[in-house]
Amino acid sequence: MEESLVDKKVEAELMKQLQGRKEGISNSELTELTPHLNAKSRSELINKILSTGDVEMLQICGSKDFYLKYKKTALPSDAPPEEHSVYSIVEESDKNGIGIKDIRDQSGLSETQLRRVLKSLEQKRLIKSIKAVGTTKKCYILYNIDAGDSLTGGTFYSDQQLDSQFVQTLIQVCVAMLQNVRQTAEDNNPTDKRRQVEDAFVASDVVAKYIHDKAISKVELSVGDVESILDVAVLDGKLEKRIGSQYRAKPQKPFLSPLITTPCFQCPMASECRPGHSISPENCEYIQATFDI
Repeated sequence: MEESLVDKKVEAELMKQLQGRKEGISNSELTELTPHLNAKSRSELINKILSTGDVEMLQICGSKDFYLKYKKTALPSDAPPEEHSVYSIVEESDKNGIGIKDIRDQSGLSETQLRRVLKSLEQKRLIKSIKAVGTTKKCYILYNIDAGDSLTGGTFYSDQQLDSQFVQTLIQVCVAMLQNVRQTAEDNNPTDKRRQVEDAFVASDVVAKYIHDKAISKVELSVGDVESILDVAVLDGKLEKRIGSQYRAKPQKPFLSPLITTPCFQCPMASECRPGHSISPENCEYIQATFDI
């Protein structure tokens, strides 16, 4: 079960890499991207990727080597010229998408013409419309590519809304992990302050691996995603950061109630103090001095 989950994550990451590389990925680059897979597992991964129909395998001329390339849906050659024009404009925008006003400006089509062309391309499943996060603006991208973070808001957005509960959970997990690391560093080096500091700093990729290994998140988090969470905790005053994207938990400050500053909490006669008695709040010189009565 766990192996199947890992395979899906590897497959999703490879598809993401392919979408971002117009030149494709060679077999040697694929080996570098999947060092944890043996030859058989890597072949199975390639077959799964090819079976989606979105990726093609191309042979390198005069060599046994090959490369994988993401296929972009081709517009039929007999399509009207205005569809070719609009399709090319949307294709050029890649995963960042493009708004209808920009398409109109670049294509020179009237609003009526453009809306008819966009509707036709959507019906043919060649392009799709997506609402950019935080706005009602509609953008268009090619049908078979994933929208970029500039449109969706990234990992921490769900249905156009920031998933604040998810963010807070990740902050708590990261801070707790780094607090444990700091405590361990101090326990292991009681007399070496420099060593305590060095051992308490943790690189962001180590924190990302911890979250992955503990299966805390149902979605795949990149190191950049985890750094975003850690940076929020830095702004909250829970962590400190140094060059190299390394983070350390700040000392935990115990909550001290203002009541402990009153003399009653330190008075050895507190158990015998009663209103109206010889030892009472009314004739206590410490209360009078503290509150300037």
